Amino acid sequence: MNKIILTLTFSFIFVTNAFAQISLDECYILAKNNYPQIKKADLITKTKDYSITNANMGYVPKIIFSARASYQSDVTKIPFDVPFFDIPVLSNDQYKITVDVVQPIWDGGKIEAEKDNIEAQSKSEESSLEVQLYNLKYRVNQLFFSILLLDEQLKQNEIYSKDLERTYNMVKQSIRNGVANTTDLDTVTLEQIKNKQAKAQIKAVKETYSNALSILIGKNIDNGLIKPEYVEINDYTIKRPELEFFADKINLLEVNKKNITASYMPKFDLFFSAGYGKPGLDMLDDSFQPYYIAGIKMDWAIVGFYTGERNKKIIELNKKSLELEKQTFLFNTNIDIQNQQSKIKQIKDTMAYDDEIVQLRNNIRISSEIKMKQGTMTVNDYMREVTAENIAKQGKILHEIELLQAVYEMKNIINQ
Repeated sequence: MNKIILTLTFSFIFVTNAFAQISLDECYILAKNNYPQIKKADLITKTKDYSITNANMGYVPKIIFSARASYQSDVTKIPFDVPFFDIPVLSNDQYKITVDVVQPIWDGGKIEAEKDNIEAQSKSEESSLEVQLYNLKYRVNQLFFSILLLDEQLKQNEIYSKDLERTYNMVKQSIRNGVANTTDLDTVTLEQIKNKQAKAQIKAVKETYSNALSILIGKNIDNGLIKPEYVEINDYTIKRPELEFFADKINLLEVNKKNITASYMPKFDLFFSAGYGKPGLDMLDDSFQPYYIAGIKMDWAIVGFYTGERNKKIIELNKKSLELEKQTFLFNTNIDIQNQQSKIKQIKDTMAYDDEIVQLRNNIRISSEIKMKQGTMTVNDYMREVTAENIAKQGKILHEIELLQAVYEMKNIINQ
């Protein structure tokens, strides 16, 4: 019994998944995960990790092996004799093998500044990638709502097809009653053919859009789309990823100041050098001998003082330039918000009359149908009223989808 229940449960899950429809939010996520550029996020992270590891190697002692053999044309000699003392003369051939170890004590903050720069650069690249991926929402919206509209048009086409079939049967009855003729039947047949043609065109366009959306999200959408609910937007605070991108770019410039400061700070190192050569440290001993030298050293390149402040001023100018770009972005986005608000209001104002128009068209069509049956209205005139009612219903459908699309485009404009 348990096996049967388990089998039925898995079968239900499989069937549910197989015929599941896709929502707009799911399309956003799928499109983002399917977009080839998303792989760059992992590359950015790995590059950052490798770069920071390399930067930390600056704390590791530097070990240098070297070997040298040389022959020189002359050597240092004492130009006089010392009584009772035989002064050795150095050989023209000399040899040296050394191991040098340098341990940084303080690098003026260069390594830490470099690590901060790597982190800031990585964050800037990530936010730049997020902006690119966010723009996919606009492409998803266009395809998603176009498919929804075409679905609704196909439903209306089917309703209109049934109306035409009913009209066809009525005209046939009118012909039997002697109030219509075969030409009137041809008029209805012609409208039926035109409706079939319209259906074929709608299905062809839908297939094109569906294929494009399937490629974009990396998933088949043959099971259909879930029509999103209308939402009322009250908060128009802009939360776009571009704002984080500008903040990260400004932060990167600020971090670069640390590199400038570190460039003109003194550096302190411990050093140890061990060697074996001829001669050694004792230049008067012309034999192979071991030796070592140990100590502490300081390096201070003061050239940074001449350029550092000017470079910092350049950074400040670049920060102001980015701030202007940010303000321009906010300015343009606020204009987009106002335009979209006007668009939503215009669609709502238009929709306020849709139901009334459809109802009146329906009333006129019913009244015309009675007149046609009575023989006081021609089939051509009646068909005009049937077509007008269908156009009114199509207009209502168009406005409903347009409103949904406008609202969700507004959500994308402000990132809500």
